[in-house]
Amino acid sequence: MQHPLFSHALLGYEPIIDQRRNVLAMRLRIDPRESGSNLATVYRELAALWSDADSSILVESAASLDEALLAVEPLERVWIEVPVAFAESEAGRALLPQLRERGFPMVLGGRPLQPLPAEVLAGFRLAIVDVADDRRLATSAGSEAPAGQADSRRALPYVQAGVRTIETMETCFMLGAQAVIGWPMSDAPSAARGDKPNPDALTVIELMAMIDRGEDPAAMEALIRRDATLAYRLMRYVNSPGFGLSVEVQSFRHAVMMLGYKRLKRWLALLLVTANKDANMRPVMVASFRRGLVLEHLVGAGQDETLRDEVFMLGVFSLLDKLMKQPFSELFETLNVPERVRETLVEERGAYSPYLRVLETVEGGPDQRLTGRLDDCVTSLEHCNRAVLRALTAPDLVAA
Repeated sequence: MQHPLFSHALLGYEPIIDQRRNVLAMRLRIDPRESGSNLATVYRELAALWSDADSSILVESAASLDEALLAVEPLERVWIEVPVAFAESEAGRALLPQLRERGFPMVLGGRPLQPLPAEVLAGFRLAIVDVADDRRLATSAGSEAPAGQADSRRALPYVQAGVRTIETMETCFMLGAQAVIGWPMSDAPSAARGDKPNPDALTVIELMAMIDRGEDPAAMEALIRRDATLAYRLMRYVNSPGFGLSVEVQSFRHAVMMLGYKRLKRWLALLLVTANKDANMRPVMVASFRRGLVLEHLVGAGQDETLRDEVFMLGVFSLLDKLMKQPFSELFETLNVPERVRETLVEERGAYSPYLRVLETVEGGPDQRLTGRLDDCVTSLEHCNRAVLRALTAPDLVAA
């Protein structure tokens, strides 16, 4: 990222969740905070970042959408959210068919007042309608759409934005939404299925406790053998090409020894937040993993390794109360975490609290309060933007 846009732009991100509760892309919201900002420049910078990424993003920005974009090479994994006002304008009717011809993936942002021309409508894969603009969500879940509501957005598969609860997400899917956008987790503890943590999670917690006690790899191997899913995932991870071993690891004890206790505990922390079997919890899992990556990059490679490990764990565990349906004070009676992590999550204070506030601000952004909260972390907006984008281009481990 060399363009100065990222020195002053405010970013926010939220997942696009399909009916199977998988995250199919991230919506990256950009407030350029500078008049005359051009979407062509923004798209070019993001396409360079996402050229080798496995994930997709939807770019929503106030930067101007004009003919300069025609000179940019489109990328299948970088989608453009086109404001409905532009799609209805004379400029939009002229430009959008050309962008479609060039191969830009586009999504319609909003509900048009009148049906769009066929040549404009054909360029969109999806339409986005905010929950606040959908009158059906204000009525009973089984009611029909009000008369006159079936318009151009209904000619396209549609996505419901502004989803904050699991209950709303389920209603949107029941009414026909192909996907939802937002963080549906404010009601996660009450909406989650089941009353107790599943056995996978309990096994992971016990393994982490064994690491803290410095127990022998042979004892850990015995526990791993009792959980087939955990055993499979451990062997797949340690023998993956990315791990870089020259020989195949064939025993669980060898796997533990090759990983080392610090690396094993980090892997187990990720596994803990993905152990929940409730599909509705997947967005929370995604948020947890991305939070860990954002914080690790926000602290920076030049910092002490212990600090980076601790803030990564802070991000990963920051939603564990929702996943496990227990308050942090109870969770950390059985799960040992660094004191500064415990202090932040249980007592909501301490040296790491400013980092957590930055995370929450970015997830709800773009938000003007971000710059002040970054001052509390003694870091710059540009550095924060780099951290966010690096985290979003990382592979998603939730489905692993």
